[in-house]
Amino acid sequence: MRQGLRHGVDHTPLFRFLLSKVGQSWDAVYSEAQSRLLDEAPIWWLVARSELDRQDVVRVGESSYFSGLYVADTGQLEKVAPHLTASDMRPDCPCCTHTFNGEPFGLPFALP
Repeated sequence: MRQGLRHGVDHTPLFRFLLSKVGQSWDAVYSEAQSRLLDEAPIWWLVARSELDRQDVVRVGESSYFSGLYVADTGQLEKVAPHLTASDMRPDCPCCTHTFNGEPFGLPFALP
């Protein structure tokens, strides 16, 4: 392998960390998260930088989904759609295990 290339980086621990910090001060959450990362870009996959970037659900990979996050006017980290759960999700196919915030959904496969 060539030096400097990173293959197969699992960002699930970062995403779970961010979800666990919903309702807390974004400045503190961001400071802790970025201090442990080589690249802060994955933070912004879940956390919207502007109101236009907000998404209820963010697809990460082929069958992993996470709640979209944003920073409220109060400075706290919040979910874009706090009411969504794994039971609200529907899989794209019957062959994969789909997850929402780490929780499997769509088992057994249900057609829309």
